[in-house]
Formats: sequence, structure tokens, C-alpha cells
Amino acid sequence: MKSLIIKGGLVLLSIMLVQTDMSGQSGRYGDTPEDSIRCLRNLSLYSSHHRQENFEEALPYWRTLMDEFPQSSRNIYIWGVDLLSHFIENAETEEEKQAYLDTAMMMFDQRIEYFGDAANVLGRKGLFYFTHNNIIEEAAPGYEALREALELSGTNPSPAVITTYMTVTSAKFRAGLVDSDAVIDTYTYLTEIIEESLKVRSRKGLLQAQEYVESIFADSGAADCDAITRIFADEVSESPENVELLNKVYELLANAGCTETKLYLDITEKLHVLDPSPRSALTLSAMYRDLNNDDQVIRFLKEAVDLQKDPEERANYYLELAIIAQNVKNDKQLSREYARQALQDNPALGRAHMHIGNLYVSETDCFAGAEDADFKNRTVYWAAVDRFMQAKQVDPTLASAADRAIEIYSAYFPDNETIFFHGYTEGDSYRVGCWINENTRVRAR
Repeated sequence: MKSLIIKGGLVLLSIMLVQTDMSGQSGRYGDTPEDSIRCLRNLSLYSSHHRQENFEEALPYWRTLMDEFPQSSRNIYIWGVDLLSHFIENAETEEEKQAYLDTAMMMFDQRIEYFGDAANVLGRKGLFYFTHNNIIEEAAPGYEALREALELSGTNPSPAVITTYMTVTSAKFRAGLVDSDAVIDTYTYLTEIIEESLKVRSRKGLLQAQEYVESIFADSGAADCDAITRIFADEVSESPENVELLNKVYELLANAGCTETKLYLDITEKLHVLDPSPRSALTLSAMYRDLNNDDQVIRFLKEAVDLQKDPEERANYYLELAIIAQNVKNDKQLSREYARQALQDNPALGRAHMHIGNLYVSETDCFAGAEDADFKNRTVYWAAVDRFMQAKQVDPTLASAADRAIEIYSAYFPDNETIFFHGYTEGDSYRVGCWINENTRVRAR
């Protein structure tokens, strides 16, 4: 009785399928009712064996469906992935494995022919290929499938396809099958795809793919500074205001460790002109410091000061300028002026007080030629120690360094006899002369 019910159901369903064919899907289940019944029987038996993972029993029914009823059900192709994976993984010879892999490639193409969705299926085709064949010299079928998938995906690419395509390109380069230009082209191509896609929707998978692509490119060995410069230098020169291009090449150079190249410097300057910021100004200042171009270092530090709205950050820039004015320009007064401006922005910047104190103790020529030059030179240490004391008051983390400086330079104070000889007593107010011009108090060593 059970078999009669099943047979009756098959006949009824086949009639419905034939009617459906006649209404606009002619040939999907065969050209005759008998074909439809046979198609349905194969689908049923294939499905049953597949669900139980009886792949050997399922294979003949799958082949019949692929050959005679290729448009009967999408499940032929969806379940065919597991079926063929089983036979590939259990193949006894390379020839047998390759035969099943070729069949799988044909299966994906046939799915596209009858059910469309080319971008998705081509991606799956390429990923399937590299899951079962990692011989890079034989990469062409899977590689081309991934490339076509990316071209058709628009702003909805598969992160897995992106990362696999970058991985295979890098492997091809290491195997000597492509040159460094191909790796760079692939990197820029994938980066553009990701960036355009992220404009439409933010996806965690795409962000992870972006990080992976950058990592693979940086480690590929193809990210040669000369190659990047050769490929992009003219393009950058011809399009100096193309922010998208500039940012792309900037990231390329940065990820490849080419931050000391002229192209990187040129692009950084162009981006700074187009969109000036304290950060870009500081970057340029640091780059010119490496090039020993002091004037440009100072120029961009000043620009950073002008662009910075945060007073505490601006104070740090001023202190940097103070150090440069001393070490590069040997201009103590200008150096102190910058340090004072730093303290105006951030009174708690103890390092600025330390810097001024060190400027004072480095002064040796203020009172040259004066009759009381020795006494006046020693009064400079009063002003210097005042600064060291202020430094640890506003920033206790400097206490150790400040106390050490106080101990050292207090030893240079004039003694009591010298102080009395010049008409002063300890605690009196005193104004240190020369360019220092600071009020302090008299102290003996």
C-alpha cells in the first residue's frame, strides 16, 4: 500500500510539473510525463542518499540529473558541492582527483547557465577550486573564476573571494608566475572594491578583508619602493589634487615601509596643502628632520602650532620649537620665548620650566668684561634654580630630575662673603640682568 501511495504521489506531482512546464518552463522536468516521473524519482533518491551522506549511492542519480534534467532543481548544484568534495578528498590517484575537480568546475558553470546568479556562483567556484587544489602552477581555473566574480559583484563582493584572490596573487608572485606590478595592481584593485563597498554599507567582514589584504601585500615581497614609485609617480604628478589617488598611493607607500621616499614626502605635502591638519604638519616636520632640513622642520612645526586648537597639544609643539631654536639656531632668547608660550598654553608643563632653567645655566657670556662679572654670572644660577623648583611644583614626575639639577647648580651660588661685599643679604630681591631679566632672591651656597 505504501508503494502505491508513493507512486500515486509521483504521478500526481509529475502531472503538475508537466502543467507547469507547459505554462512557461518547457523542458525543465523533461519533455514528457514519463520524463517528469523519472526526473522526480532521481531527485527524490538523490536527496535521500545525500541527506544520509551515502555519496556513492547518490552519485548515479546526480549524474542523471546533471545530464538529462539540469534545470530541474538548484539543489542539484548546491548539494553537488558536498558530493564532489567527498570524491575529490577520497580519490586514490591524482588523475581521479583532477577528473572530479573538472566535473565540479563544469557543475558551477552549468548552474550559472540554468539559474544565473553569476557573481555568487563564480565566487563559490573559485573558492571550491582552491579548497581542493593549492598547486599554484595550476591556479588558472580558480583564479579566473574569482576575478570574474569580483568584476560582477559591484558593491557587494564576498570577503572570502577578496582575501583568496589576494592570497593567490601573492603566491603566484613568490612562485615567479607574475611580477611585482601584478601584485600592486591586485592590491589597488581590491582596495578600490572594498572602499566603494564600504561607502554603501559597513560590513565587519569587509573591514577584516581590508586588513587581511593590507597584511598580505605588506608581506608579499612585491611592495618594493622603487616599483611603487615607478608605477605611480607620473600619475601623482599629473593629478596633484586628486585626493583619492593621493590617499591610495600614500597608504601603499606607508604599508610597504616606503616612508623615506621622495614620492611619500611629495604626497604628504600635497595632502597637507589640500587638507592641512596639525597631524600632517607634524608628519612633515618629522620627515624633514630625518632629511636634516632644519628650516622646513621649523616651518611645519609653526604650521602645526597655528592649526592646533587644543592648548595642551599646542604647548608641546611650542616646546619642540624651543628645543630646535636652542640646538639648531643657537638662539637662547627665541628658545625661551617659545618655552614661555608653551607655559601660557599649559602652565603645568614642567618640562618647559626645566628647559628654561637649562638655557640659563648654559649662558656663559652675559656679563663678559664687567668688573663684577663673576658675581653676576653666579646670579644666573638663582634664576635657573627657580625654574627647576617650579618644574617639580607643577609636575611632580619631574621631582627627581629637578632636585638633581637644584643640587648641582646651587653649588654655583655666590658665598655669603661675596654677597655681603656686593651689598646684599640672603632673601633680598634681585633682578638678574642681561637677556634673562628675571626677578629672583639672593641665596648663598
